Amino acid sequence: MSHLFKIFMLFSLLFSSSLFAQDQQAQDIREMMVETSDKFFAILKNKELDDETRKKQVLDELGPIFDFRLMSRLALNKKIWKSLSKEERANFSKIFISRIQRSYLSKLDIFADVEVEIGESTRIKKNRIEVTALIKTKADIKKLIYKFYHSKKGDWLIYDISVVGVSFLQSYRSQYAAYLKEHSFQELLDKLKVDDLEEPSV
Repeated sequence: MSHLFKIFMLFSLLFSSSLFAQDQQAQDIREMMVETSDKFFAILKNKELDDETRKKQVLDELGPIFDFRLMSRLALNKKIWKSLSKEERANFSKIFISRIQRSYLSKLDIFADVEVEIGESTRIKKNRIEVTALIKTKADIKKLIYKFYHSKKGDWLIYDISVVGVSFLQSYRSQYAAYLKEHSFQELLDKLKVDDLEEPSV
């Protein structure tokens, strides 16, 4: 066996091992989503919990798999974000995160008669993985795509969700950009603080 052939074989083995590890990561994320979904519905079905305790447990369970800070930054286009001071960015992130969490938790009742089927996980890029899910109700079936990225700390976190092909963050980004054409950034913050800005339909 020639030296060159040995090097080629070693490279092939290393490359194959790398692909296997990547495929395993995608599978691990899918399994994590299945487990998280099961825990979520177990919390909803626990009749011993009062409303506030249920909301807290849901947030404790789901919160760690979302990068809410990145989501708040991506909810504004790059030009607007770069124009803000550190204080303005911090204020917006705090208000945005509180708003989307509050909005989600206020809609928990609609999941009572919903069935969620976690689908396939697909690696889109080296540091991007998407997991599909079908949300089944008596009326229809909607396809969701949970978009994960590999953080610097090594965690895989959700940074966006696509509902029937519409990006959650793109909807907010378009809405906020349109509002800021006619109003100041402070006016946007004031609107968000009092929930006086209609949620985009995703």
